[in-house]
Amino acid sequence: MPFSRGDIIEVNLSMPPEGRVMNHPAIIISNDEVFLDDECYIVVMMTSTLQNDKYSFVIEDYMLTQANNKPHSEARCHLITYVLESHIVQGRPKNKLRNQYVDDLINHINNCALF
Repeated sequence: MPFSRGDIIEVNLSMPPEGRVMNHPAIIISNDEVFLDDECYIVVMMTSTLQNDKYSFVIEDYMLTQANNKPHSEARCHLITYVLESHIVQGRPKNKLRNQYVDDLINHINNCALF
């Protein structure tokens, strides 16, 4: 399995509200078993646009394994989907969100979008 939880990948996503498909970064939030059982990853979309709303989870450099190449990044905690490996644009992750911050991100998703 080439990708794992916390990997930041680039995928083809349908962007709301227009529905146009474009390459966009996303963070894998699923565990390895999801891929092994269904050959897909659960991801949350990222943006470099400052939204500053309840769905924003700001990604700081210290949360990543490598410095970010954008002045601002955030996960959009209500924009969650699954992707097949064939939807991933590059064959390797762009970066990685450290495990403890993946947990924090999932808690934020639960609090703002699911409960």
